[in-house]
Amino acid sequence: MFLKKTAQSEALQVGLQLLTWIGLQGTNRKRIWRYYFIVGWLLGNVILPKALLGSGDEGFDSLVRSLAEMAFFSDVCIAVGIFVTRLRHFERMVQILKEIFDRYETKECVEEIRRFNRRMDIFAKSYIAYIGMLVFLFFIPSIVWNLYMTIFVSPAHRSSYVLLMEVQYFYLDIRHNFVHYLLYFVLCGAATLCSAYQSCIKGTIFLTALQYGAKLFELLHLRISRLDEVEAGDRRREELRRIIELHNMTLKYTELLEETITFIMINQVLNCMAIWCMFMVYLSSNYGPNGFNVAVLFVVFIVEMVVYCVSGTHLSENAFKVGSAIYHYPWYLEPADMQRDLRFMIQRAQRPCGITAAKFYFVNIERLGILVQASYSYYLLLKNGF
Repeated sequence: MFLKKTAQSEALQVGLQLLTWIGLQGTNRKRIWRYYFIVGWLLGNVILPKALLGSGDEGFDSLVRSLAEMAFFSDVCIAVGIFVTRLRHFERMVQILKEIFDRYETKECVEEIRRFNRRMDIFAKSYIAYIGMLVFLFFIPSIVWNLYMTIFVSPAHRSSYVLLMEVQYFYLDIRHNFVHYLLYFVLCGAATLCSAYQSCIKGTIFLTALQYGAKLFELLHLRISRLDEVEAGDRRREELRRIIELHNMTLKYTELLEETITFIMINQVLNCMAIWCMFMVYLSSNYGPNGFNVAVLFVVFIVEMVVYCVSGTHLSENAFKVGSAIYHYPWYLEPADMQRDLRFMIQRAQRPCGITAAKFYFVNIERLGILVQASYSYYLLLKNGF
């Protein structure tokens, strides 16, 4: 449904389709029960059993894995839950994005916008395919290993079943009883798919919206750099007026994007350090099918955080280029009223522009380096202490 080819790509098309299917977008909000079902299923079959009953196995490694998995699956629920409370900002952001694109009327800009929309459409669909591939890899070790033990290993020599995730599942003997394990696998497998769906929403909405913000500043920079080609007089005056208007609208888009995902980013950053260091502790001493499952979750969180930081850096850099371009333009030769408007534009462009984590710091490559260092330090503390 979401990977089908479309005749005309539009902004955030794939992400909006995902939201529409669960009733968070569009006119048919009666489907919102699907969103509550997805969240409820994940809570009831993964997060609550882990929180109330523990891992079901003794040992520090088992505890670390259980806590890391609970943090991982909780993160996606919290992120999408925060997003639901910010839907009003998001809908206004999408509206402004479309209005900005409508104001780029030249053939070159229109073609560039269409190409970028197609590129973002491919990115979103590729992200969904990437998550689908990781879900498949997440299931494979448990299926293959447990089938091998069931068919080729006698009950007397059979070890415990390999679990999708470390959990005591409602007092069922999921480590040795095949019927209990099969019930657990179906229900927790469905919960994993619910988590994957919410991860797709994060990728196709948050990551794509960041890249659209960077593109808006890039288009604005292109328009400013070609001001000299516009005939002096009324035409240039009109072009300057449009540039100022587009700059204000682009800043408004960025502000709404910030309002939409700033608390999602602080949740992402805080969970990042905890999840990375706990996964590294587990992977440093556990191999085989269990280690492979943990590695898959580790890869999901690493790639997600890297793309967030790279996109945030790209957005900030393009915003800085706009300020630099207007600063080097001979604005002092324009009429007095235009000089005043351009001066405000220059002053605003001097302030850093980007996405922050709850207003504390910008999400960028520098922050990624700090997170990696902090996570590794906590990993060493846990590894040496236990």
